[in-house]
Amino acid sequence: MRNKLFKIGILLVLLTKIGYSQNVESKIDNLYQVKEGEPGFSIAVYQGNKIILEKQYGSANLDYNIPITPKTLFDVGSIAKQFTALAILLLEEQGKLSIKEPAYTYIQNLPRYQKGDPTIEQLLNQTSGIREVDLIAGIADFNMQDMLSQSQMLNFITKVKTLNFAPGDYFQYTNTNYVLLAEIVANASGKSFADFLHEDVFKPFKMENTIKKTSTYSIIKNRAIGYKEDQGQFYKAHLHAFIYNGDGQVLTTARDMFKWHMGLKKIKEQYPRLYKKMHTKARLNNGSKVNYGLGVEFETHNGYQAMGFDGMIIGGFVSKYLYFPELDMAFFTTQNTFEEDFEDRFFQLVDVYIAQKNSSKHTQETKPQKEVHLSRKELKQYEGNYLFIGSDDEDRKLNTIKLIDNNLAVLTLDGEVITKLKSLGNHRFLFNDKRVEFDIKSDRKNYKYYDSDNQLPWLFQTYTPYQYIKEELKEFEGQYFNADLQISKKIKLHQGKLYFYYRNGAWKDEMAPLSKDIFDISFKPIVFKRDKNQQITGLEIMGILFKKI
Repeated sequence: MRNKLFKIGILLVLLTKIGYSQNVESKIDNLYQVKEGEPGFSIAVYQGNKIILEKQYGSANLDYNIPITPKTLFDVGSIAKQFTALAILLLEEQGKLSIKEPAYTYIQNLPRYQKGDPTIEQLLNQTSGIREVDLIAGIADFNMQDMLSQSQMLNFITKVKTLNFAPGDYFQYTNTNYVLLAEIVANASGKSFADFLHEDVFKPFKMENTIKKTSTYSIIKNRAIGYKEDQGQFYKAHLHAFIYNGDGQVLTTARDMFKWHMGLKKIKEQYPRLYKKMHTKARLNNGSKVNYGLGVEFETHNGYQAMGFDGMIIGGFVSKYLYFPELDMAFFTTQNTFEEDFEDRFFQLVDVYIAQKNSSKHTQETKPQKEVHLSRKELKQYEGNYLFIGSDDEDRKLNTIKLIDNNLAVLTLDGEVITKLKSLGNHRFLFNDKRVEFDIKSDRKNYKYYDSDNQLPWLFQTYTPYQYIKEELKEFEGQYFNADLQISKKIKLHQGKLYFYYRNGAWKDEMAPLSKDIFDISFKPIVFKRDKNQQITGLEIMGILFKKI
């Protein structure tokens, strides 16, 4: 009788587990619904030393309707930065470099910057101040269909002589840092970057289906093609021609990402100092911490600390790997269609397994900052039209600040109220939940907008909108040349409008005036330079100067 009851008990436990498992899979299937003939997903959940869930949905190639399988390789974008970071740290462990050394030690022609020389560590933790190379390539007339090699990218990087900020002053995520790190790996190891990754990272981790792309023409079996959706239709967005190193261009599978996950656990056991260094939050020069280590991003979800990396490629791929150490649980999803808000679905997957943490410790709520009353006369001094030209990763922005009903309001150019500024005193205000600081005493009144306390603030300066007549536009015509990049830009007046020409006239952009000597194009704003006689001497795009010839 007891034996029979025991067997019934075991059966009930098994049925409960089966029911729970079916319920979980049903929820996940609802999250990842894909119609026939659409791109899809490969997802996996890791717990302990096991893959507890792995599923695939949709097509890897819409031309031939090839389904996604566990063997399908996805370009995981910036997740590859983790591999690059580990490569650098392994070389340090081997005594072939120190991350405290200046980066120029291992990179020929890297400028000696006036604001300071970034270290290898500052490349790793994204605090170097070096400009974003992707946009420099755009200025040099390259587009996403052009082949971009490591040597080309290094040429762009080393020709820009200025930093965005002194190394260590701010956090600013750029691909440039990791392109440079790949070059350091090659020069310090004596191997090509791809060979070092294969022999020293992928092979020891048994990642047999992980490839660093090195050629536009190589056959990569089981490769997924990347897509974009536009009004319900899918179009190829795949970037076949990007073959430079360090920041991406790695293809892998959900099962190989599990091997990476397990490999990091082994690294923690074998090289505890290396692992700790990699997974410790970076500090800025002022001592504040950022949510970034050495190739590792830190997040919090449902009350649990997590770490990992995202990969977003405009060429049609999005991936995310996130590990929750307290639960020893990790999640990986990858897809072959570009999607800006992919994280919504990702965290819904996480929520299927991880509930909100019940904590006996009440989190201390941030006290609302007290508003400081200012008179109309005091508020009036902040009024004006403000222009933000744009940094490496932000486009230009325009707004108007105006006193309305005793409140300082921020308006669009069309007069729509964006928000009202809340005074904190000392020329400081809250712009929604962001801090802004005004400088009303400088020659050109401005304010700094702090999207994050640790990131370079956006500088908005007052400007006067200006509309040109045809005769005035004529003086901007001509050829403009940058000797470092060996690139020429042409500007020509056509039917009363000024146009900016790419590739010696292959295509053009209309130049819309923003202010005196400042024009907007689809790429970035252009600022014209004049000498003391008010003659135009050149133009500047993102800090890169082209002289008029």
